[in-house]
Order: sequence, then structure tokens, then C-alpha cells
Amino acid sequence: MSETPEQPTVNQVARLARIHLDDQQLTSSGEKLEQILEFVSQLEQVELPKDVEPFFGAIESVNAIREDNLQTSVPREKILDNAPESDGEFYLVPPVFRNTDS
Repeated sequence: MSETPEQPTVNQVARLARIHLDDQQLTSSGEKLEQILEFVSQLEQVELPKDVEPFFGAIESVNAIREDNLQTSVPREKILDNAPESDGEFYLVPPVFRNTDS
């Protein structure tokens, strides 16, 4: 078994997933991540016969495409009447994302 992923890598994955991990969880997550990466590495080594078709799912799916039909829309003013707050052109909402790096 190769070396476990470095702690900054595990920290970065945890940050991107927006989860907090204590030191013990960081260590065990690093070990689990290493096992996953090792398995992926094994899968990359598998050679398939040339006549094997790619498998995309257990059932055949077909795109349900319809014609684009031009229709009149609800006037913007009527839609904005339902908004708790607007500037006359757009809904005004509180910020959803904040920069957590600072």
C-alpha cells in the first residue's frame, strides 16, 4: 500500500465538501481516500477486449425532445408582484454565498 494522501489534500477535500473533520477523522479519511485511489488505479489497469461495448446503464434511455413552440410569457411586472422585494427588473434576495477563506 502506498503512502496516504497528505493532510492538506484531505483538508482541501473536506473544505470543498464543506465538512469539518477533527485530527482523528482527517487521519482515517486520508486512509480511506488512499484505498479509493488505489482501487481506481486498479480499475485503470484493466484491459478490455476490443469488441466490448461501453455500458451506459441497465435500461435503454431515450431523450424526450419536443418542438420549441413560441408562446407569450407572463409580463415581468406580474411576476415581480409576487417577489418580497424587487428593483423593478429583478428579484432582490439576501446573499447566499460568503467567502469563508478570510
